Amino acid sequence: MIVLMISLMQYALTYELDVNTFSNYLDVQNRHLHLEWLLNMDKKYINATSTYKFQVIGRSINKITLDIYKLNIYSTYLQNGLSLQHTIDYPYADSDQGQRLNIQLDKTYYKGQYIELSIKYSIDSRSRSISFMTKEQTSTKTMPYLFSQCEDANCRALAPLQDTPSVKQTYTATVIFKDTEAADVFMSADESKEEFQVLYRPQDQAGFTWKYKYFIQKVPIPSYLIAIVAGNIKKVPTSTGGRTFLVSEPDKIQAYTDELREMEKFMQAIEQYIGPYTWGTYTLVIQPPSFPIGGMENPLLTFANPTIMTGTGSGLDVTIHEMAHSWFGNTITCVNWANMWINEGFTVFLERKASLFHYNISDDIKLNAIIGNTSMYQDMLGFGLDSNFSSLHPDTTGLNPDDSFSKIPYEKGYQFLTYLESIVGEVDFQQMLRAYLVQYKYQSIDQQEFQNFLLRYLYEQGVDDYSTKRYKILENWNKWVYSPGLPPVILDFSTVKLTEAYDYTQSYINADGKQPTKWEDYINFLHSQKQVFLEDLFKQAQNNLLKLNVIEQIDKDLKLTEENDFELKFRWFRAILTAGDKTRLKQISDFLGSVGRGKMVYPVYRALNLLDHDFAVQIFKTHEAFYHPIAKNNIKNILGLKEISIQ
Repeated sequence: MIVLMISLMQYALTYELDVNTFSNYLDVQNRHLHLEWLLNMDKKYINATSTYKFQVIGRSINKITLDIYKLNIYSTYLQNGLSLQHTIDYPYADSDQGQRLNIQLDKTYYKGQYIELSIKYSIDSRSRSISFMTKEQTSTKTMPYLFSQCEDANCRALAPLQDTPSVKQTYTATVIFKDTEAADVFMSADESKEEFQVLYRPQDQAGFTWKYKYFIQKVPIPSYLIAIVAGNIKKVPTSTGGRTFLVSEPDKIQAYTDELREMEKFMQAIEQYIGPYTWGTYTLVIQPPSFPIGGMENPLLTFANPTIMTGTGSGLDVTIHEMAHSWFGNTITCVNWANMWINEGFTVFLERKASLFHYNISDDIKLNAIIGNTSMYQDMLGFGLDSNFSSLHPDTTGLNPDDSFSKIPYEKGYQFLTYLESIVGEVDFQQMLRAYLVQYKYQSIDQQEFQNFLLRYLYEQGVDDYSTKRYKILENWNKWVYSPGLPPVILDFSTVKLTEAYDYTQSYINADGKQPTKWEDYINFLHSQKQVFLEDLFKQAQNNLLKLNVIEQIDKDLKLTEENDFELKFRWFRAILTAGDKTRLKQISDFLGSVGRGKMVYPVYRALNLLDHDFAVQIFKTHEAFYHPIAKNNIKNILGLKEISIQ
């Protein structure tokens, strides 16, 4: 027993470092942030003051360094008004990680002491965390629109911060805005009944009135979960229970509310597996189509792309996924972006457990795992199977961690947890996850700490055959985490529904431009089966087996070019472009100009770029103003147009 306990305690107590922050967070950490923002949405500008309460955690400090990205810094000063000197430098001049703000303190501060200081700055249209939209880009076309997107390390473009998931802080905010530019404003925080002291009160002018909203987030969160949305938007309940709400432009409210009527049931399905939701209410914001990702799990204010709203409910797996982040990602957070699977792998695992409770279709869970595995493998091929970006522990030293973003932490992480569950047993694994949430509530950890906890928990619970289970857990652990490429253990997600989808693809290939006998089977396919069919078409195209006459027949039968479900549509366009079809370029251009979700536009741009680079560039230039800065940057990478700028 003594030897066993020594082996469980042999690992270092410290967590991994975050290589993607320039802050001196190992010496000093912020405990509370207050933001005062004056929005000028028409001019795409925000006047800002941020106030901090830092605590020294190292032996002593005489300066504080923070992450920034293209912020205009005007002054830094202590709470008593004493001005502090500051400089800005570029630790990685050839990278787009941003800059380092160096604040020289008035004296040496020692461990345990607090430092309260403020920074006056402004945000403009160069920000990659804020998307300023004109009223013409919105659905109602009556007011401009503003929203943020900070994950991974983009909150440094929102405020000077310790932009690392390893530091969690509470925050408050005062947002000042014109009633002609926004009907309402929401943040990833509760609305405060208490009004905060305002440093600057602008005067009302003819034609508009300044409005004030106050927010408070009492739970410590990492900087990437700070979020704001403003525009012609309103908030309504989505279902009974009083916990779930929707925010969107008013012309979409009714349709979206109808489709989201089961949000409370989604929440209950997750709780059934993992335990109570502890954040109070849950609000989903359906963003404009330029939002660059499927969803973003900002606490109390989840953002989602409108492509999830299909009218049939087929895209609502994103809603369950983002809800599941309330437990994994928001409550327990990865300590750095090399450990992103601690957020995403766990969340996919919980999402699929909850989906099984809610829908009770086990074949659908297996098919979604297969679809996820296919996307993961395609990302691995893009990075290279020997690249550490294809591992669960990518090294992004000197790089923007967005460069390593992929489905790998989601799906390889999910498969790793499924593998661990197969060793531990379903019931014990579920109970372990519940205990894990209690142990590390509102903390940031790395994969080694999770391993330590898992082994310690199993030992303390006296599970059957502990020694064998411990051996199996450790046997491949490092291969799962650190080895690039496919997982060391291949899991079996096969189902008859998978065979049906593959046979359906083959029936069209064999028909060689004619209509196959059972072409109408597609109508009754699970949504995941339809995706598998389209993924298989893409494989056929890659192997030069998808002929143009087959494409014509499929589209004649299934009308995929006219499909309103973008999960299906982007897969169709990717497949036919890979097959060399140039007859639908107008529709593809329209698609790329109406969807900003990276999952959907990046594969289509890759396929189009291989088929006709010049046309791909032309389409991008046509729609460039539509895209969010994150998507714009990634598309430039795909097309070979990326230009590094640190100005």
